[in-house]
This record gives sequence, C-alpha cells and structure tokens, in this order.
Amino acid sequence: MIQRNIVKAKTFINDSVSRVRGTDASSVKSSNQSLPGWIVFAKEVIRNPKTMGTACESSPRLAKAIADFISVDNKSGCVVELGSGTGRVTEALLQHGIAPENLISVELSTAFADFLKHKFPQVRIVNGDAFHLTDLLGQDSNRVNTIVCGLPFRTLPHMQVHGIVKQIDDLISNNNGIYIQFTYDLSGSSPFLPHHFKRIDHKIIWRNIPPARINVYRSEK
Repeated sequence: MIQRNIVKAKTFINDSVSRVRGTDASSVKSSNQSLPGWIVFAKEVIRNPKTMGTACESSPRLAKAIADFISVDNKSGCVVELGSGTGRVTEALLQHGIAPENLISVELSTAFADFLKHKFPQVRIVNGDAFHLTDLLGQDSNRVNTIVCGLPFRTLPHMQVHGIVKQIDDLISNNNGIYIQFTYDLSGSSPFLPHHFKRIDHKIIWRNIPPARINVYRSEK
C-alpha cells in the first residue's frame, strides 16, 4: 500500500512538471492546495523522508483516539498541535469540539502549512520550527492547556529534541496541562521526556499504518 501510494505520487509529480513550468508561484501554490492530502503527504515523503517519521498519513481511527483524550470543558485554554501534516488530527480535534480559535497548528513544512491554511481557514496555522515554539506562540503561550505532538523525535538531532521538549515542559507545567505524544515505537519508553512527566493514560492503535501508540502525560514538577 505504501509503495503503491509513493509510485502514484511520483507519476503524478512527473506528469505535472510540464503543466507547472511557466506558471507563477501563486499558481503553483494554489495547485498544491487543491491536491488530495495523500498526494501532498507523498510529495513530502519523497522530498524529505528523514523528517517525516512515516510514509503514511495518520488514520482517522488514530486521529479520533488522540482527540478523545482531550477535555473540551476548558473554554479559554488552547490546544497546540506540533507536526500537523495534512491535518488528519486537526480535523479530529475540531470534530471533537475544540473551537477553531482555541487550536494552533505548528508545522515546519511550507507545503503542509499552505495546505492546512486552505483546509482550515479559521485555525491559526504557524509555519515554523517547534524549536522556537514559545516565540511562535507569543501571547498564546499563556493559555496552552494541551500539546499534541507527532514529531519524529527518534530521528531528530538530540539537541533539537532537547530544545523542543524543554519548551513543552515549561508550557505544560506552567498551565497544569497535559502532553499527548503519538509514536510508532510501541514499547512505551520515552527517554527524551523529563522524569517528572508521569504517564496517566495510553492506547495502542493497531489499525493504523504503521500501528501507533498514544501516550498521555501530566507534569508533576
């Protein structure tokens, strides 16, 4: 299935080269926004596989399971999603009842960020590196009560992971919030997290490609 999608994406890209040549940047951007999510995802896998973590989008089943861990009772707090991709989890969070004005998506890929802005115009989409998370959030840092993270920490440089986790720690600890990490490491180990992050819940989604584990943490600092 994965190989077939990648081959289809390569064929689509090659067939599109002649059509996008001679067009301006805004036309190319508009074309990318109108593509199906799986093609946008496959293009990013081909372009930069090391930063993707997986060759497939998160399944709707995984996205819903993540959203189900979040309470919608806090009307003023906001949910921050790190590494939103094509927005499978973003969509599930909105369907779960998170208000668009209380959802912030931080996405490094410009292609994904543009796709998300087109798909979710009411959500704040931030095209930037989570290594600068606090600066990217600005004043919204004061109202973060949940962080959902799908970043591939296992493949990122150690110093980058340390910098991102330090900011997650500060945001969650200061606001008494929760941190939700979904990963394809089913062992349950989280060596990159500080010792005062206590896992309060978890779930394995076997019907995802590949199977994924959701870990939910609260800081006891």
